[in-house]
Amino acid sequence: MISQNHRISKALVVAMATGAVAPAGASAMLPAPDPLPPRPVVIVRDRSGFDWGDAGIGAAGVLGLSILAAGGIVIVTRRGPHGPTGATS
Repeated sequence: MISQNHRISKALVVAMATGAVAPAGASAMLPAPDPLPPRPVVIVRDRSGFDWGDAGIGAAGVLGLSILAAGGIVIVTRRGPHGPTGATS
């Protein structure tokens, strides 16, 4: 029982020491930044042309849907008859 109390008090001492040191480093002030010259204003105009990125996303979506549809068709057509067909041999 004594060794467990010793571990707890040792961990408490380490936690308190860490807590006492951490705020001192966090409260350090940074030097003031050098004054920067004013930046030029850049105007970006939206081009309303063809966007290849959007076209690629659309093509990938259509390809995915086509694969799903083909898989569904294969699953449906491979099912065998479910029960007696009425044919006699």
